Amino acid sequence: MPILIISLGIVILLVTVAVAIDLIPELTAIIRGVLVESFGSVFGIIVLLYGIWKAVPDVVKSIAAKALRMLPNLPIYYKRRTVKLEIESEINAALKEFGKEGAGFVEHEVNIKWLTPEEKARKLFFEGGKAYIKLDFAEDKERNIVEAALLYCNECLLIETRQYIARPLMRAIDITFIDELLDRRNAVRGRAYFMQEVIPREIEATPGIDKYLDILELISQHGLFIRVMLPELKEYPGRTQRRIPRKNHLKQVEEFADFLKTTAEDRTRWDKRVWLHIGETIRVGIILVGLTDKLQFEGSKPYVRRTAIDNSKGARTVYLIGYNLGVGFVPGIAREVQQRGIADKSEIHEYSALIGSELKRQVMARLSIPDGAGGRFLKLYPDMTEWPDLEEETQISVISRKLEKWEYDIDEAWSSRVARSGESVYSPVAGQDAAKVFGVARLRNGPYKTLKKIIKESQYLSERWKYDGDKIIKS
Repeated sequence: MPILIISLGIVILLVTVAVAIDLIPELTAIIRGVLVESFGSVFGIIVLLYGIWKAVPDVVKSIAAKALRMLPNLPIYYKRRTVKLEIESEINAALKEFGKEGAGFVEHEVNIKWLTPEEKARKLFFEGGKAYIKLDFAEDKERNIVEAALLYCNECLLIETRQYIARPLMRAIDITFIDELLDRRNAVRGRAYFMQEVIPREIEATPGIDKYLDILELISQHGLFIRVMLPELKEYPGRTQRRIPRKNHLKQVEEFADFLKTTAEDRTRWDKRVWLHIGETIRVGIILVGLTDKLQFEGSKPYVRRTAIDNSKGARTVYLIGYNLGVGFVPGIAREVQQRGIADKSEIHEYSALIGSELKRQVMARLSIPDGAGGRFLKLYPDMTEWPDLEEETQISVISRKLEKWEYDIDEAWSSRVARSGESVYSPVAGQDAAKVFGVARLRNGPYKTLKKIIKESQYLSERWKYDGDKIIKS
């Protein structure tokens, strides 16, 4: 709908301009007169602006707030308006981002209202599908963001699951979620206030919370909090038996948190093991995709088979996490798992998180698998050499030669600058990144003198990057 409104506004403007400059005589004869032209221009602009507002309200609010901030001696009414717009744009943008990753909250558009002198307590209420948050006014937007997020979590985060989670763990989940929100919005002052005032306050109010805060911080550092823990907890109420004793629910959620903690600890130490959690309600497997030798010489089949094995042992959700060379493989492996009839749905997310002690770009595929699908596939095809061929663009073939370390190091450096296909890195910047990988001051002093030569000589890089003169473009 917003795109339609924007298109209509553009059409009205173009028609008005065409009439004004007599570009199309027949049209000019029909729609003539300064009054009509002026009305058309104004109406077109109004429709266009309305369409932009509906399409990207958070961006519009952010721009409006920045414009107001530039005005000197701003009256208190407009200061309050500015802070309101800033809070709404920051929180709504973050919530939409989390929502795309299945973070497990009921997404309501946040609107801020300020408490009147007669009102004492901060509160959240719903009206017309929107969440209205009443706060004390403070000019520091980031402090307000923290207080608004605290209220929002109480009413919207895992709202149906909260009854099944022990209070210290649930409050730790709220706190960790807010910390992720502040980190993604780069709210430096907000995090300082959050760490120095809010967390001590919560630790005092909720005995036992500090233990869970440490666990969830580790899980979050490895990218497992927003993308694994919250989606699984969101689906918990629909999968569990409500007549199970409450202690059983508390134990199940606690065991799942311990499993994710163990997974994160193993990843920190580079320990290798099968990460499989088969609980009464939560049943997940986690598979790392990144071992260079396995990907080069065995391709995707071991990972497809591991996914089927996890499902045959009880997992109904399997997470493929790609790092290093595996970043480029995970989407293809996910497609192959679906093509072979094992999974019926997949979601792909790209992000940065810890592997070992290093922050690396990663790609995760969340595979939803019907009960028994993996077992049926393994029964039909126990030997990987007997698997039927798939369409060429779906199946990942074994790499015919061993990759050099510099190839995926350069890909990692360039990919840290752009995340999506079609985005570009300027050639001078890409050249500096490549020179660092080769350990030389300038690219021309390395084994490959130009970016064009680097991409041409590496099949791995040429499949992921296109040289375009003054820039390289991510495929």
